[in-house]
Amino acid sequence: MSENKDDQAAGLPRSVEGFKTGICLVMFALQVWTVLTWHLDDAEIRGLFLGFVLLFAFAFYPATKKSRSMGAVAVDLAMVGLSLYVTLYVVFDFVEIFGRAGDINTQDYVVGSLAVLLVLEATRRTTGWALPVLSVVFILYPLAYGPYMPGVLNSSTFGFERVLTLLYLSMGGILGVAFKVTLEFIFLFIIFGAFLNRFGIAEFFIDFARAVAGTSRGGSAKVAVVASSLMGTVNGSATANVASTGVLTIPMMKREGFTPTFAGAVEAAASTGGQIMPPIMGAAAFLMVEFARIPYSEIIIHALLPAVFYFAMVWAAVHFEAIRLGLARAARETLPDIWPLLRSRGTAFLPIIFLTVMILFKQALMDSVLWSLVLTIVIAIVTPDLRKYVTFENLVGAVADGVKTSIPLLLASACAGIVIGTVMLTSLSINISAMIVELSQGIAIVALVLSAICCLIMGLGLPTQIIYLTLAILVAPGLVDMGISVPGAHLFIIYFGMMSMVTPPICFAAFTAATLAGADLMKTGVVAFRIALAGQLVPFYFALNPGLLLIGSATDIAIAIARASVGLFAAGLAFEIFRMWPANRDATVPRIVIYVRRLVFFAAGIALIFPTILPTVIGIACLLSGLLIVFLLSRTERRIATDS
Repeated sequence: MSENKDDQAAGLPRSVEGFKTGICLVMFALQVWTVLTWHLDDAEIRGLFLGFVLLFAFAFYPATKKSRSMGAVAVDLAMVGLSLYVTLYVVFDFVEIFGRAGDINTQDYVVGSLAVLLVLEATRRTTGWALPVLSVVFILYPLAYGPYMPGVLNSSTFGFERVLTLLYLSMGGILGVAFKVTLEFIFLFIIFGAFLNRFGIAEFFIDFARAVAGTSRGGSAKVAVVASSLMGTVNGSATANVASTGVLTIPMMKREGFTPTFAGAVEAAASTGGQIMPPIMGAAAFLMVEFARIPYSEIIIHALLPAVFYFAMVWAAVHFEAIRLGLARAARETLPDIWPLLRSRGTAFLPIIFLTVMILFKQALMDSVLWSLVLTIVIAIVTPDLRKYVTFENLVGAVADGVKTSIPLLLASACAGIVIGTVMLTSLSINISAMIVELSQGIAIVALVLSAICCLIMGLGLPTQIIYLTLAILVAPGLVDMGISVPGAHLFIIYFGMMSMVTPPICFAAFTAATLAGADLMKTGVVAFRIALAGQLVPFYFALNPGLLLIGSATDIAIAIARASVGLFAAGLAFEIFRMWPANRDATVPRIVIYVRRLVFFAAGIALIFPTILPTVIGIACLLSGLLIVFLLSRTERRIATDS
């Protein structure tokens, strides 16, 4: 949404744009100063940023969708004042406040209670009801209903003083690890993405995708796949990715001959995958650094092959659909030439390459992204075809765009700190992990299925990073206890949190794409789910076959790649992502034969997940049986054609 539209939605006059931009510039300057000097204590930095974020939310996000009345403006101004009070209270006196934890005074009670209420309301305004409601449920758990819960959910009652101390008067709740990671890592990455957008580099990504994939069959849809994988670097979410690339790629796909439903589904599936595509993945991957205790340089290595399989499946879905529709290849002269494009704007890749190298050499993430941002500006200045983007307006606009995009995420992370804090206070994470082990009877695949269901249910109303924050402490320990590798367990949660964006009934990325395509929302969601099939199966493959995460010997890795390749091919045949037969044949084949063919292919895809001999033999046998059915149908069809 543009800046002007934001202001209109908030019922504010255009004159506030300067004030809004000013706040963004101050927040960015404070973060840069922190990276370069780091003279402030963690509590001071987080308290200051929480104050700015709350101020921004109450000043520019209305309580309702209706225009603000004078009374509503007065209430919001009061909330701005209270926000500054509760945050500066901690900033200026955090040593004494944290030192008397568990023995708080009346002012602490008031400040802590106000802070929790303000964070809940600001999060509601910026992200919706789901996360605040979930947070309230978790707040009441140790205060009220914990002792009445059955089995492993049972908890002792904790006093209001102890809960309040944890939630705000310490570094364990609102100002805790979730807010820390979002502020220290994700905040600057989002601003970096905004600079890539404003300085023409995101546009270059789309032109590069057109030059690479545009002449192949179904080229416009393949452009969407390539562009969205690259634009995952620029945008912080699947829906933002859809919104930025879909306005260009969806009309291209429709003009080429793809249906609006399929065009929207491809964009949704590809944009969702952009969040797991190295080197710069979605926000949840940065949270994984803290919760899984794995360096980001290792995370992107673990995530590489699963991302390749995901996009290969999406690419294949596009290719075979283009063949089915009989679409022609685009004329080369209508597309950019790759070598002239690289000569004129190939330097646009340098900020991404520089950032990747810095990460792989394990340099500090904040330093890496800050210097990559500086390099982006330098590259735009020295590249003639990008120099037109180097204006004061774009420089300020990039900062403002990035900060405004990060506000809901920062608030969601602060609110998620409430959930994390109460979980750690009550040992609920240990109990939930034990429950998963108990329910699954020690069977890893059952535990993985239960975890996937939890992710998809939470995805009905929560963004991927919040799903990860919650389940990383509730579910991941149980998966690790059952023998799943640490990166496998955490990436599994990230994948299924991500897949909620294209999993009906509520799939925000698909709904956004359907709106841009003028297609039915639910039909687009169903097709996007089918196209993104790899996202549903690849996590099971890498969880049970760590070689797919590049863990283990070369032999282990090769076997895992072969197993996943064959298994995903079989599953693709079951869902007709790969179509090895004419589209009109199924109309003349008995339905039972079609169902059997799909069933044996799907069984092959599932069986090959398991890294033991018997399931492998069963999987290969099912695949061969399915291929035999296809062969016999083809031979019967040729015989009938010959006889006639």
